[in-house]
Amino acid sequence: MGDRLLLDHQVRSGFETDFGKVVRRFPGAVARCENAEQVAEVVRFCRKHGVPVVARGEGHTQTGQSTTDGGIVVDTSAMRTIHSIDAENLYADVDGGVVWRDLVAATVPQGLVPPVLTNNLGVTVAGTTSVAGLGVASYRYGTQADSAIELEVVTGAGDIVTCSRTENRELFDSVRCGLSQFGIITRAKTKLRPCKQKIRMYHLLYDDLGDFMRDAEKVMGPDDTRFHTLESRCAPCPIFMKRIGDGLKLREGAQLYAYWTYPMFLTVEYDDGEEPNDEALLQGLGFYKHLRSDEYTQLEFCNRLLPVFEIWHNSGNWDMAHPWMETVLPWDKAQEFIEFALDNLPPQALGPAGHILLWPSRGDTSDARFFKHPGGDFVMGWGILPAVPERFLDQALENLDMVSKLSIGYGGKRYLSGFITFDKEEDWRAHFGDETWEQFKAAKKKFDPDGIMNPGFIQYE
Repeated sequence: MGDRLLLDHQVRSGFETDFGKVVRRFPGAVARCENAEQVAEVVRFCRKHGVPVVARGEGHTQTGQSTTDGGIVVDTSAMRTIHSIDAENLYADVDGGVVWRDLVAATVPQGLVPPVLTNNLGVTVAGTTSVAGLGVASYRYGTQADSAIELEVVTGAGDIVTCSRTENRELFDSVRCGLSQFGIITRAKTKLRPCKQKIRMYHLLYDDLGDFMRDAEKVMGPDDTRFHTLESRCAPCPIFMKRIGDGLKLREGAQLYAYWTYPMFLTVEYDDGEEPNDEALLQGLGFYKHLRSDEYTQLEFCNRLLPVFEIWHNSGNWDMAHPWMETVLPWDKAQEFIEFALDNLPPQALGPAGHILLWPSRGDTSDARFFKHPGGDFVMGWGILPAVPERFLDQALENLDMVSKLSIGYGGKRYLSGFITFDKEEDWRAHFGDETWEQFKAAKKKFDPDGIMNPGFIQYE
C-alpha cells in the first residue's frame, strides 16, 4: 500500500473524532485512497489481518460512526472527481468522495440540480448515501439514497462490485442507508433534475403546531405542485421563569421557558418572465403571519446556510460537541410528542448556535430498505441539534437519551447519523423490525464475512 498508508501521529489524531465530538477513537493508520482499486487493496489487507476498517468522507457523524480504535480509516478526500454530467439522462457520475457543494457548482450552471440536498453541502455523496441524506425536497423525492442510480462498492470481502436496481440488487439495497457496514461506496451515478435559475422563498410563521401540520399536509399533497421545497423548524421566544416540580424555594424549582413558534419556508422556482403570483401561491394556507419573501439564485439557495456555518466557525460553536438527536415520528403522534418535549426544553439548552429541526414529509417517497421510518401518508422528522460546551456534555447526553427513548416510545425511528445509544442487539432489532433486521444481518454475513467493516457501532449479538 506504499505511501498511501499514513502512520504519523499528528495525521491520525485528525481522525480521532467526528463532527459530534462525543466519541474518541484513535486509529492505527489512515489510508488515503484515490480509487476503488486502492480501497480494495486496503480492505483485503484488513481482512487478511483481522484489522477493522472504516470509510470517512467529511466525518459529519455524531457518535463515532466514522472512527475506529486501532483500525484503518479509509480517507476518501482524494476521491473528488466529477466524471460526467449527463444532461440528457439526468445523472452525474462522481467519485464517492465528491462533496455535494462541488457537484451543485458544476450542475446548476447547466440548469440541473440534485433532487435532494442536505442543508450542509460540505458532506460527501457516498457519506449521505450510506446514511440516507434528508433535505427540504425529501417530501417530493425521498432521500439522497433514493437518488442513487448505480453504485460502485468495495465490499467487506475486498471485491469491487457495480450495483443498481437491476444489477446486484441485494448489494445496492444494502449499502444504501447501510451505515458502511457492508462496503465502501467509491463511485456513484446520482440523479439530477432540471431546475430554473431563480428562487423565491416565502417566510411564513405559525403560532400553532396543529395549524402548521394541516398546511404542511396541503403543501405535500400529491396534487399540489405549487412549491419546490418545504423547510421548517421550531423557534423559541424566551418569555420568563416558570416553576417546575414541587420545590419550595423558587431558585430550586424554576426554569426559563419559551413560547414556541413554527416557521415554514416555502420556495418556488422561476425564470425571467415567470414572476410568481404570491397571492395565488399562498391562497388557502392558514399561517399566522407572512414575515417576508426573499429572492435567491438557484446556487445561492443551495448554499443558503453558508453564512450560518461561518458564524458557527467564528463563534467557536463548530468546535463544540454536537450530539444531534433526530427522530422520525408518526404523523398522528407528532404534535403530542413535540409539544410535550418543547414544554420541557429550556431554550438556553440549545446553546447559541443550536436549533430544533422540524421536517414534515410524505411517507411514500423512499424505497431505501434500511432507512426506517413510521408508516402512513405523512411522517414528521424532529430533532434537537445543539452545540454543547464540554462542561455541560454529560448532562446534555443524559437528557438527549431520555428524549430519544421517549420518541421511540411514541413510535419514532431514529436517524442514524446522529447521537445513538443503542448498545445491544435488541435495540437494533426494535429499530429495524424483525424482518428487516434479519435481512441486515444476512447482508452483513454475505458482504462482510469477517466483520471488519465499521465494527462496534451496530451490535449483532
